[in-house]
Amino acid sequence: MRRLWSESPIVIGRWTLRDAVQGKPLRHPSHPLFVHFPAALPIAAFVFDIASRVHADLTLPRAALYNLAFALGMALPAAITGLVDYLPMVPGSRKRRLGTYHLLSQVAAVSLFAVSLALRALEYDAGRTPPAAMVVLGLGCLAVIVGNYFGGTLVYRQGMRVSVDL
Repeated sequence: MRRLWSESPIVIGRWTLRDAVQGKPLRHPSHPLFVHFPAALPIAAFVFDIASRVHADLTLPRAALYNLAFALGMALPAAITGLVDYLPMVPGSRKRRLGTYHLLSQVAAVSLFAVSLALRALEYDAGRTPPAAMVVLGLGCLAVIVGNYFGGTLVYRQGMRVSVDL
């Protein structure tokens, strides 16, 4: 399996599967290409939730629901590309610790987003977002902010995946 992943088959020109997933054919790390949607859309959904509590309008909770659904869909490629960057980190290193905190925070956030989405689906025709769905989403937004802090620390302070050789 290791050979399949990191050595042999060439899938895109001269790159291995791992190189392709990491974004080397694009000359740009792939993980940052996917993380913006799962980070920003739930926060926008929370804004729609607040607006729905102020002014009952069927479109606001639905917009929040669709934002969450799209964010969860985009979380899959973000997770795959993130794991490809995370797994080769040296165990016990500062980068690996920060990566673990980032990973755990993002898993918590995505889990909370999924619970919030399920709660919303139960009351699809509500003019106001159910309070439980809002609270769970708010906790998920806090978790994603904490996770993004650790991810930013990895890139901006530790230089993770910052290279001129891409």
